[in-house]
Amino acid sequence: MQVSHQLSNAFMKDLLGGTLSPLLREVKEDDTLLLGLRGAYISVYYRGGQLLKITPGGDGYNVTFDRNYDSTNVLQERLTRYGCPDVLDRGIRSSEDTSQLVDVLSELKRLMDRHTKVQSGLEREFQQVAARVNTRTKSSNSSHYFITDIEHAYGKARYDMLGVRWRRNVEHRDHKCLVPVIFEVKYGLDALEGTSGVLGHLEKTLADLQDETFRRGLRENVIAQFSQLSELGLIKYERGRSKDLFEAVDGHVQIVFLLAEYVPHSIKLAGILDECDRLMASSAEAFEAAGLNVELLFASASLCGYGMHERTMLTTSKVRELVRTWNA
Repeated sequence: MQVSHQLSNAFMKDLLGGTLSPLLREVKEDDTLLLGLRGAYISVYYRGGQLLKITPGGDGYNVTFDRNYDSTNVLQERLTRYGCPDVLDRGIRSSEDTSQLVDVLSELKRLMDRHTKVQSGLEREFQQVAARVNTRTKSSNSSHYFITDIEHAYGKARYDMLGVRWRRNVEHRDHKCLVPVIFEVKYGLDALEGTSGVLGHLEKTLADLQDETFRRGLRENVIAQFSQLSELGLIKYERGRSKDLFEAVDGHVQIVFLLAEYVPHSIKLAGILDECDRLMASSAEAFEAAGLNVELLFASASLCGYGMHERTMLTTSKVRELVRTWNA
């Protein structure tokens, strides 16, 4: 993995105070939106789906909206009522163009709200809410995990979320304090098994982590995204007046599963946890030789909620204890 998701200085400048600044302002003010940094472009997510894709082109930016969401062909008429029928096609050449785009976002969101893909996409919607709570809300100031990306793609690899663990209460003076984290979300019992289930994802992730180039790219990507999102004001934490950049902890990666809507009386996890332990043990020698500490954890709420804290992260042994308690 290379540093593939860092925006250029020109892109950052346009977001912070130039052509794209009205869009950044809207993302900050609308907590249903999330900005994804893609290196060559940005994605704006809504309810876990891509609302907009903004790509540099010519003397400005091109705008992409998935017209499949407009299944009843009503969008053009609605844009015409706003007085900007070509707002999605002409591109962005000025901040005024961006403001017009922001004005019609409600219509684009309305189409997505009514589309079956979004209505049935509970896993992605859960994923975006988890990212928002741990990154942009008041809760993020006390959690230990920040999400730097969702729907992260690199080559054939796909990750639901990437982020960092930062124990600010004990590491606030240490600039080399961010532990890269690969997150995987599984929503409901049916998502636990199969090639895209817990074990399939864990096996692929462990194989990726044995590649030193991949590990270096993972570390550099999450740090670059953390820094740029902080600069854009899209990560909330008590930094005071500090402008210091943070670095990654050497030789440490976490793999964290978020198992949403697990049914307590189910016995599906028992065999999965045993196999997780086997996969981790089979990779232990390679990771030890590479000087790498890989932790496998399962996110657990603090009583109820989305905030992720170090103390509520569970090992496979702790998950087993919890499942036994539920079935006692």
